[in-house]
Amino acid sequence: MNWQELIKYSSVQLRKHDENDMPSSFGSGCLFDFKENRYLLTVFHVAEKSSKWSAQIKFNDHVQKIEVLFLNQFSYLADYSEDKKSIKDVEFSFHPVRPDLKIYFYNRTYKGETLEIKERPVFTVDDIGEPNKETMYGFSGDIHPTSFPDLNAFETTQLIYHGLKYDRLENGMHYFKLPENHPGHEIFQGCSGAPIIGEDGKLVSLVSGGCVDKNEIYGCNLQKCIRTLDYFLE
Repeated sequence: MNWQELIKYSSVQLRKHDENDMPSSFGSGCLFDFKENRYLLTVFHVAEKSSKWSAQIKFNDHVQKIEVLFLNQFSYLADYSEDKKSIKDVEFSFHPVRPDLKIYFYNRTYKGETLEIKERPVFTVDDIGEPNKETMYGFSGDIHPTSFPDLNAFETTQLIYHGLKYDRLENGMHYFKLPENHPGHEIFQGCSGAPIIGEDGKLVSLVSGGCVDKNEIYGCNLQKCIRTLDYFLE
């Protein structure tokens, strides 16, 4: 799978449910195999400690509905603040899933035609790397959700964004410069937690936020998070 395909297919779509079980918020994540277990990774501000979330598995043509995995509370990491006087939440969350769980990318038209279906990749420790300034990066996620209450349905648009260039590590976060002017936060809503992947195929971070004035996207220090997760699972 080449770089562009890896970016297109790797982002697992997460849905927050309201009291009527309708999607009310959107996020992203990815699958990760570690120590003979499988995990769903995302960022702290997406999962929220009290939120009710699900992961989209695939569209079932037989019953004409989306299959989802309802998730329990995510697990979180914490670290000392820079002055070492307090504890703060790390922008990283993980949720154990079945070791054989498969999640699929699918593309359907508004007429109900399935154009494409493909199994999403599962990352391992060998796929994780440190970002560098010589490599181009990208991510993807579902944006612009539109609800159709009468049909008990909704639709989204997939955003695939290439051309990020790594800039720096600051306050425990990786910062990337956009190839053009930042289009506004609403354009990227739904992409938080999406894997940031380099043209070398390495997963280096998960999207956390951005800054319009500085023309940046930033994400967690994933290598450090995985090292901490390794310690946590001992």
